[in-house]
Amino acid sequence: MRVRRLKQMLLFGPYVVFLVTVIMCVLLFVLISKEDRRIDALEEEIGHIATNQNSLIEEVSSVSSSVDELGSAVGAISKELSLIDIGAYEEKTDANERKAWPKKVYLTFDDGPSSNTAKILDILDKYGVKGNFFCVGTENEDLRKMYNRIVDEGHVLCMHSYSHKYNEIYSSVDAFTEDLDKIYSLLYEVTGKKPVGYRFPGGSSNSVSKIPMEEFIKVLDERGITYYDWNVVAGDATNPMLPAEKIIENSLCDLNEYEEAMILFHDLYNKTSTVEALPEIIEAIQANGIPIVPIDDKTMPIKHYTSTN
Repeated sequence: MRVRRLKQMLLFGPYVVFLVTVIMCVLLFVLISKEDRRIDALEEEIGHIATNQNSLIEEVSSVSSSVDELGSAVGAISKELSLIDIGAYEEKTDANERKAWPKKVYLTFDDGPSSNTAKILDILDKYGVKGNFFCVGTENEDLRKMYNRIVDEGHVLCMHSYSHKYNEIYSSVDAFTEDLDKIYSLLYEVTGKKPVGYRFPGGSSNSVSKIPMEEFIKVLDERGITYYDWNVVAGDATNPMLPAEKIIENSLCDLNEYEEAMILFHDLYNKTSTVEALPEIIEAIQANGIPIVPIDDKTMPIKHYTSTN
């Protein structure tokens, strides 16, 4: 029995060894192939990295070159600037660029008369200057007396609509005309004097009217009425509690930009800081020898509206 098994082992042993060897070779081949593929993938990735690195090096080199060029340009500009005679430049400044205070200043007050109108008139009288009042209509008999005081004390009485209700005034040309006639008649009947001019509620550049402002301007032109906007803003229009210091700053900071400066103030019961600011504003203007004047036929009309024609 043992001899028989031995013979079988001797007979089949080489085949088993061969088979195991083949299997091991196949496995080894598979492993080697897998590793080769991994090596190929790594080599390909290394190639991409090398390519990207070269591209990055080229970009860095390009940026560095641009920086060098920019540095050279800045250096050249600096050299040119160093050769400029600043003093000579200032002497040749465009005559239209104003460096001094204006020749005239107009103090204009919208929306009155109010409980502050008398205070404003007292201040103007104290400093011997004349103001320009763009008034609205009122049924209050005491406030209507302010129309007369404005005229009697030599100030300019102008129109600022009767109702000051944008949605009504600008709803149509007829509505505007009716409102204009109403404020004109009121001021003329109370004072016996024709109003000097008109100021559109919101100005001629307002964004409320859906009708072109030119249509309303034609109505004024037909009646020989001049309208006036403004070029300096005190800033008291929407903020009744704006500090007097800020109103003073707003009123004075841009005056030197204009040949004739027309400052916009508001004459309403809640504009107390405007009344507080007024003396210092007048004093600053007078300290520079600038006349504060009433509107007349020599006044240059300040107009915001630009015709589309």
